[in-house]
Amino acid sequence: MRKSNTFKTLVLLAAFVSAGFGANAQLTHLEQSLYLNFNMPTAEFNDDIANNAFGEQIPMTRFNAGKDAVFGFGLGYRVSYRFDVGFGEVSPYLHGDFQWNRVSGSTRDRYMNANDGSSPNYFNIPIYIGVNYRYQLTDIFTPFAEFGIGPDFFMITKESGKVQVPDYSTPGLADYVAAHDYEFKLRYQTTTNVAFQLGVGCYFGQHVSASLHYNGYGKHAIKYKKADDIQSEPWLAGADASTTATQTRSVGMLSFRIGFHF
Repeated sequence: MRKSNTFKTLVLLAAFVSAGFGANAQLTHLEQSLYLNFNMPTAEFNDDIANNAFGEQIPMTRFNAGKDAVFGFGLGYRVSYRFDVGFGEVSPYLHGDFQWNRVSGSTRDRYMNANDGSSPNYFNIPIYIGVNYRYQLTDIFTPFAEFGIGPDFFMITKESGKVQVPDYSTPGLADYVAAHDYEFKLRYQTTTNVAFQLGVGCYFGQHVSASLHYNGYGKHAIKYKKADDIQSEPWLAGADASTTATQTRSVGMLSFRIGFHF
């Protein structure tokens, strides 16, 4: 009986709090925002490249694609509703980012030396549904915190070039292939995963903000768009066949974000 009474009391208390919140919450206005993002990759997204089946670092193949990302940039757009709840403002929002990172300078140089090859670029396009809470301290300073969750679309552009491949197998055997130039072009599938973002920052007046965010894009599978992209080269085909497990990459980044609000 005591548990039942306690439960009823909690339900009634929650109802009164919800009613009070609903009575005090006032829609102030629809807000649109544009963001400029400066991104530092974290987790496996920033890992060093391991040598491939040739004993070299290019082509990256599915065993290294999604690594070696360096500082990048991005743009964001958000639409939100601002509610005055009496002790600050709460803003449910829909937010999208377009984030770009490239591989390190030393890796790009290797591709340039591979017959003017093309190094891969990385694009993350997360779409978040979330909530922002802000509390105005003065007319100038309004600190805030926010959280969002939604899908992330991870794209790796193609890598291409020409490299010198060593002998494969032993002369005289049926599978022997002599050293030769290998012109590669590897393309990757776009993958999706659940992403989240956490951020804290401050509005300066009504129209400008600065904030620091962590974007966790989850573990993305690294898959070739066409399996026959590597089948013509025995070294790569053999290495790929020897590891049937799906290669995954944990992708994340820290972002410094400047916002403009209208």
